[in-house]
Amino acid sequence: MFNWNIKESPILSLLGMGGGIGSKLIGGASGPISATGGDTTLDITGYKVHIFTTVGPATFQVDSGAGDVEYLVVAGGGSGSAQYGGGGGAGGLRTNLSGHPRAGNPFPVTPGTYSVVVGGGGAYATPPAEPGIPGSDSTFGTITASGGGGGGGPGQEPAPWPTTTNGGPGGSGGGGAGRTGTHAPNLTGGSGNTPPFSPPQGNDGGDGVQPGNRAGGGGGGAGAAGQDGNDNDAGDGGVGVQVLIAGNPSPIGTPGPSGDGWFAGGGGGGGFNVNAGSGGAGGGGNGRSSPTAGVPGTTNTGGGGGGGFHPGATTG
Repeated sequence: MFNWNIKESPILSLLGMGGGIGSKLIGGASGPISATGGDTTLDITGYKVHIFTTVGPATFQVDSGAGDVEYLVVAGGGSGSAQYGGGGGAGGLRTNLSGHPRAGNPFPVTPGTYSVVVGGGGAYATPPAEPGIPGSDSTFGTITASGGGGGGGPGQEPAPWPTTTNGGPGGSGGGGAGRTGTHAPNLTGGSGNTPPFSPPQGNDGGDGVQPGNRAGGGGGGAGAAGQDGNDNDAGDGGVGVQVLIAGNPSPIGTPGPSGDGWFAGGGGGGGFNVNAGSGGAGGGGNGRSSPTAGVPGTTNTGGGGGGGFHPGATTG
């Protein structure tokens, strides 16, 4: 997962595993901003990038100067479920990087301490038939990105296996599972952008199906919804979003359709006797079909875990 980046002039920051955080501060009338904090700092084209990757609380300290900070905040991705499970939803992604299509409002800073929390990825779901676990929120000051929803569990009859197979809600929603048992409930994907922000932090997960075989839905990604399962295929995870807050080429994120620097891809759905779903660009783990475990989400991206087959759940 990946939390956030903070960029100041001349400093830039970023967080993450599961999620992450980074920001860029742009100096105002009082002169360039000087700040400290983060697990890694990089000097890039006149800015200093602060990268936070350790899960848990931290601080970002502005020592002098005042102005606006550009940030990237990515929450922890949800874990995928097993036994034709749904893919985990990606962690929510929020940024105000100048010129980015998802850019939110300016974030002014003055000397003082700003709280940071790097959200962890969803844990391995036990027992293996249980729904996936949501990721944890990441925060930078007043900015919060919501953890991704867990992938839906199989809903197999009889008890004590779970009867809830819907994907969980979150920054992006988890995919619904491929059910078995004639009285199992609907297998809908979880709602993304939950709670709602504008611009949106993520998308819905895809639905699972029982076509005779079973196919889980893909987890939602920051850039697109997860795909539904069908008669032959589990759903692919939704694609993430490219955010080049740490420069181009980017030292953070994963490769994607337009180069590197991609975050928050949804996990692919798992299945039984169907083609497994692929994880979305931005760290989503691939799903797997019988009899293989899914692939975990990529560290420090906010990617959701892939759905798998018995007994292999995955982590966000």
